Amino acid sequence: MEINTASGFRGSISFSMKISDITAVILAGGKNTRIQREKSLIKIQGDFLIDKQVKLLKSIFENIIISTSKASIKERFPDIQIVEDEYLNCGPLGGIQAAMKHAHTETIFVFACDMPYLDTGVILHQIAVFRNSEVDILVPKHAEGIEPLHAIYSKANLPFLEESLLAGNFSVRSFYARSNAGYLHFELKFIANFFNINTQRDLQKII
Repeated sequence: MEINTASGFRGSISFSMKISDITAVILAGGKNTRIQREKSLIKIQGDFLIDKQVKLLKSIFENIIISTSKASIKERFPDIQIVEDEYLNCGPLGGIQAAMKHAHTETIFVFACDMPYLDTGVILHQIAVFRNSEVDILVPKHAEGIEPLHAIYSKANLPFLEESLLAGNFSVRSFYARSNAGYLHFELKFIANFFNINTQRDLQKII
């Protein structure tokens, strides 16, 4: 299902209460093979990237999960629920499965740990559209592609996701065709909010 971004959306939405029915999930279990350093602990303007993400997400969500097995991250956030992959070496899909299984809410909002420009307005807009639609997945879509690691997932997807893992299909979007997936269109000016760090060249753009 294709969903157009509301014409009145400008990227700034106010809210007064934390969201309690959706759990924010930070995926921080990657091996970082291309950049050869822990991306979540990259410093940006004096703060570690994951610290910036946690601070922003805590201002929006009552419940946060960090998906990781790394001691350096687990020790950093003793007050946050940590889950480890049950399906090992499966990439982000394994982290999504673990978070989905252990979340206390029926819906999770997944974020990659290497996104430095998360935006409150974009996040809240995505949630508002999800709540007013009948989809089980809501994925941002723009001129450069889709963003499966800035997406909202219902637990209704868990059986399809686990079937993909058991079949050895580790693409995050592997089960979308079996689910009621929706794609929320964003204009070009919002692409920067989905930027993630994969290479040294990407890193040079932000430090």
